[in-house]
Amino acid sequence: MLDLKRKIWIIIGTRPELIKQLPVYYECVKKFGKRNIVLINSGQHKKFLGFYTKENKIKFDLIINNLESTKSLVKNIKKSIEVFYRLVSKHTPKIVVVQGDTTHSAAFAYAANLNGTFVAHNEAGLRTFDKNNPYPEELNRKLISSVSDIHFAPTNLNKKNLINEGINKKKIFVVGNPGVDSFLSFLKKKNNQEAEKIINYATTKSKKIVFLTAHRREARGQNIDKWFQTLKIFFQNNKNFLLVCPEHPNKIAFNSIKKHLSKLDNFYLTKPLNYLATCKIIKNSAFVITDSGGIQEECASIGIPLVVCRKETERQEVIKLKIGMLAGFEKNKLLNILNWAKKKKLNKKWQHKPYGKGKASNKIAKILINYF
Repeated sequence: MLDLKRKIWIIIGTRPELIKQLPVYYECVKKFGKRNIVLINSGQHKKFLGFYTKENKIKFDLIINNLESTKSLVKNIKKSIEVFYRLVSKHTPKIVVVQGDTTHSAAFAYAANLNGTFVAHNEAGLRTFDKNNPYPEELNRKLISSVSDIHFAPTNLNKKNLINEGINKKKIFVVGNPGVDSFLSFLKKKNNQEAEKIINYATTKSKKIVFLTAHRREARGQNIDKWFQTLKIFFQNNKNFLLVCPEHPNKIAFNSIKKHLSKLDNFYLTKPLNYLATCKIIKNSAFVITDSGGIQEECASIGIPLVVCRKETERQEVIKLKIGMLAGFEKNKLLNILNWAKKKKLNKKWQHKPYGKGKASNKIAKILINYF
């Protein structure tokens, strides 16, 4: 029978959480011993997560089977809080580590707090100060901050945000982002077959890679349609670029891809990429177009120009370093920023590491020792 009465629970429910929590998990296992750590798959993206757990050869201690996301945010968080509260009440962990701003992270943090369990928040203090952008992530991260006992902030700006909200500065630790730990580690590995196929294809066609990802809820509908319509114009006029886009399981971009991009002869649609292939494609891109948060951090860590197709970003460091620009969805602004990106030369001597140098997970594990 599975023993969950261990000291530290690390919660993972989505691909970004997997990328950012796994380094923390491995460091905690080193410092506390496996018998004291529980790795939990919350079930938010259980099917999709399986794709990445195979790549990393991960075995969860517990997989929650009845909590995959539905279209109803209210149902998601209500049921999640109930399930997580029963789980925490029964097994009484000492510390629960949640990550970022997902619905399950918010529900788990809230449920643990109601039970009197110590809550640690990885990737704390990110803010756009706009509750609708991103939605519901901005609401989730504020909720998590309000119930957390300690806060692992990636940057000093994130720490400042938390202090301005009344969080005790003694409970805030600037550590970097463990997602960058993963990214820098994977870049050291050899290209896999998926990455080689795309890179070789671009080379044979004498084209530079531009990587595109699109998945956010607030982009759905008119915004993503305008976004992809503008991309069609840009890539029709810039045949020397190959637009590479992996499918996303939530299908938000599906109709706009079919409508605007699928007939471009310099558009390359691929099945979901594993994490190693994603890292290598980013590294080999002339620039990146995205609404992802994690990819903003990754590009800013190695100096890849970035077009952020969102109304707001909580990664203000990207903008301040002038490695990325916030484009939104309107045609003229987006075209101007796409032209900025194509002209911006890659900086091979890029030294900036706004989200840490790959040591964040080690720092987090050391801090947790003091609370163990």
